[in-house]
Amino acid sequence: MKVRFYFVVLVIFGFGLTAAYAHYPSSQFIKVNGIPLRFKLFSLSAMPGDSLIFDQIPNPAAFQLYLADSLLHTDTTGKKITWKVPSKPGIYELIVRTVFDTNILKIMVMKPLVDIKNESSHFIVGDYPLAIYRSLNQYNLPEGMIEVTLENRQTSVSEHFKLEDFLTRQQAGFPQYVIISPKLIFKLELLIEKMNSKGIDVENLHVMSGYRTPYYNGSIGNGKNSRHVYGDAADIYLDNDRNMAMDDLNGDGTIDMKDVRQLASFIDEIDADAENAWLAGGIGIYKSNGSHRGFVHLDTRGFKVSW
Repeated sequence: MKVRFYFVVLVIFGFGLTAAYAHYPSSQFIKVNGIPLRFKLFSLSAMPGDSLIFDQIPNPAAFQLYLADSLLHTDTTGKKITWKVPSKPGIYELIVRTVFDTNILKIMVMKPLVDIKNESSHFIVGDYPLAIYRSLNQYNLPEGMIEVTLENRQTSVSEHFKLEDFLTRQQAGFPQYVIISPKLIFKLELLIEKMNSKGIDVENLHVMSGYRTPYYNGSIGNGKNSRHVYGDAADIYLDNDRNMAMDDLNGDGTIDMKDVRQLASFIDEIDADAENAWLAGGIGIYKSNGSHRGFVHLDTRGFKVSW
């Protein structure tokens, strides 16, 4: 079975990491298809029939994997475990128990992109570029998308973000469809963690724009290779007072571009850490205009770029 490395792992419990687990370096976390299982609230997307590989299991005797209430796996010897996801699109709940902690993962089994384009009359996807930008794998045609309904739209994809936060802004009806990279969620949670470590209380890191279909992205004049259409970009600002604008992040009593640049500097600190090289991406600083206030763009395109 070919393992696809595009997914999102979602943990639905809201409590924090235990003290011992929180101070482990990422290199010592269990990994799921290469993503460190660091956050208790996180999510995972996969195509029907894909496999998840749990690796770097520190204590196999204490590792258990459950689907709802059914024990799927318990093995006292193996440090690498493979689990095949269901073949029917939908949201499934996995429980991962280790010597350190218990994580609950929402497995988002995606609907094939070709089916969405053939069956949906109201949700217009548009066309992805035929030529792969720089021949990079992260610009390959997406295979599928997560179906978002009125009933599941508020499903958490991590402690601080919900499925609906990343929806394209092109329509109001349901069902809608979205792509969310696990790297993007991981980086957003790292950003909140960093801000908290600097004494900044983050109640709402607002996603002004997340996923965009090629159709919608083109309609607003953006380039066809925008990382938004691949689900690993977000335009964000701190909005604890929920007034749809950047807060006074640097505490100088004035809300201006200094606050936007301060937010960007935290992302730059994350990118500067060698341990986070796998999250490398773009940082864009945007000024206020007639339609929005200042914000920061971040993505995980695989190489550093800023504007």
